[in-house]
Amino acid sequence: MAGESEMETLGSRKRKLVAVEGEEEDEREIQKLKSKVSDLARRILDARKDNLDRVLEVLSSELLAKRPALPPGALIVPDAVETGTQAPSSEPDEGGSLADQTILDRLFLLREKTKSIISATPVILKRANDCVSRIEKLENCDVKVPSVFNKR
Repeated sequence: MAGESEMETLGSRKRKLVAVEGEEEDEREIQKLKSKVSDLARRILDARKDNLDRVLEVLSSELLAKRPALPPGALIVPDAVETGTQAPSSEPDEGGSLADQTILDRLFLLREKTKSIISATPVILKRANDCVSRIEKLENCDVKVPSVFNKR
């Protein structure tokens, strides 16, 4: 009987050792898998950045290829913004066609609208932030609203 109990304790010790070794092996496998996952995540992020750069490059080159040819100096508008003068007239310049002049007028108008929108943005953002802060103040108040004003 004593021999059998010793065998049982030896068997249980071996099982414990096997279980501990199995756990250590599982931990090693988990660590390997974690490193593989982090490596894959890094590679995916790199691929996304590279692909985005490639797409932007292709789109910009396509847009450049499809852009109509403008006369030299078309994108440079003389101090019209600072002096307050109006957009170039629709009369053709020397060597320029009416279509080129129309494109220049449209570019000038687009540039002016863009500048006005950009200059108005800080004011709009300030007003929006003020409204949000007022709404938050109202939400923080513990005022009971009469049932007359509740929606049905």
